[in-house]
Amino acid sequence: MEEPDCDKPIPFPSSVGLGRHTGTMLTSPTALVTASPVAQITGRLGGIGTALPSDRVPIEEIWQALRALRGGHLPRGAQPGQNHHRHLAAPLEWILQPHTQSDRTDAYLRHARGLAFTAAAEAIRRAGTRASDIGLIISVSCTGFVLPSLDAELIPRLGLGEATTRLPITELGCGGGVAALGRGHDYLRAYPDRAVLVVAVELPSLTFQPEDRSIDNLVAALVFGDGAGAALLDASAGSGWRVTRTGSVLIPEGARHLGYELRDGGLRVILSRQLPDLIAMHLRRAVDRFLAEDGLGIGDLDQIVAHPGGPRVLDAVAGSLGLASDRLESSEQVFTEVGNVSSATIFFVLDALPNPSGPATALAIAFGPGLSIELALLRFQP
Repeated sequence: MEEPDCDKPIPFPSSVGLGRHTGTMLTSPTALVTASPVAQITGRLGGIGTALPSDRVPIEEIWQALRALRGGHLPRGAQPGQNHHRHLAAPLEWILQPHTQSDRTDAYLRHARGLAFTAAAEAIRRAGTRASDIGLIISVSCTGFVLPSLDAELIPRLGLGEATTRLPITELGCGGGVAALGRGHDYLRAYPDRAVLVVAVELPSLTFQPEDRSIDNLVAALVFGDGAGAALLDASAGSGWRVTRTGSVLIPEGARHLGYELRDGGLRVILSRQLPDLIAMHLRRAVDRFLAEDGLGIGDLDQIVAHPGGPRVLDAVAGSLGLASDRLESSEQVFTEVGNVSSATIFFVLDALPNPSGPATALAIAFGPGLSIELALLRFQP
C-alpha cells in the first residue's frame, strides 16, 4: 500500500446534519473549532495556588551566560528586558551543561514533585475545599514525561480519595492550562456536587540544549522560566471568577512553528520567529467568533487574561485585538517577574488579576502546539 501524503488535505464525511456525507475539506485556517456548549453550571475558581523554585536569576545574568556559551556572539536585541527575572529549578551552571535524558528526567522529578504539591495545596487551602470533595485531578506538563504521571503521587500526598479520577495532559504545551480549565468545567457540568483540581508544573529550563545554536533554543532560554500553578474549581454559588465557557481553535499551518521534538539528548524546542505573525493574523477572527456565541464583542470585556508567551506574542495579541497598552498589564507583570512558565503561566496571571468591585467579564487566551488558540470566558460574581 502506498504511504499517504500527510501534507495533503483529507476529505472526510461530516457528522453535521445527522450524518450527511458532505465531503468537507479541512483547508480553512480555522479548520477545527470546538467549544463546550453554553450551560447554567459554571466553574468557580475557588482558589489559585502558585509555586516557584527558590533560585531567582536576573535575565542579564542568563544573557551573559548564554553569550559566553556562544563564544561572545549573541545579539543584544534577543534580551527581553533589564528588569526581568527567571526562577530556575537547577543552578544555571548545571542547565548550561550537556546532560542525558535520564539526568533531565531525574532533575524534573526531583523539582516538579515539590512545586506541584505546593501549588496544589495552596489552591485547596485558599478555596477552603475538603479534599474528599475533589472528584477529578487534572495534571498538566509538557516539559517532563513520566509514567505514572505526577497526579498519581499527588492524590495520596494531598489526602484525596483513592477513587479520584485522573486526567494527565501533556501535548498541549503552553495552552494546556486554559484547556485544563475547560475540561474541569466539563466535569462540573456532569458532576456539580464535586470539585476539580487543576495542577500545571513546567520546568523548561531543564530541556535546554547547550549544543543547539538555533535561534529557537536561544529565545526559549531567555523567555521561559520554571514554576507551577494550580486552581480549584467547583460549582458552588460563592463569589469570585467563574469559567462559563471554553473553546479551542486550530490553525493547521501553524503546526511547525511551536512545540517540542523528542530527539537524542532530550526535548528540543520549536519556537518560530513567525509565531507572533500567525497569532496577529488569526486571533481576532477566533475571538470574535467565540464571543459572538454569548452575544459579546471585545468591547464588552473588562479584563484580558493573556498567556505571556513573550514580548512579541503580547504585542501580537494587543495588535490583533486592538487593545490599549494597559489592557495586558497583568500578563506583562507576570512575564517580567517569572517569564513564560508554559502551561502554568495562566494561573500566575489569574492570581495577579485585581478583584473587580462589581460584575465583570474576562477572556483567558493561551497558545499551544497545533497551532491551537485556547479560550475561556470568565465572569466575576461579587
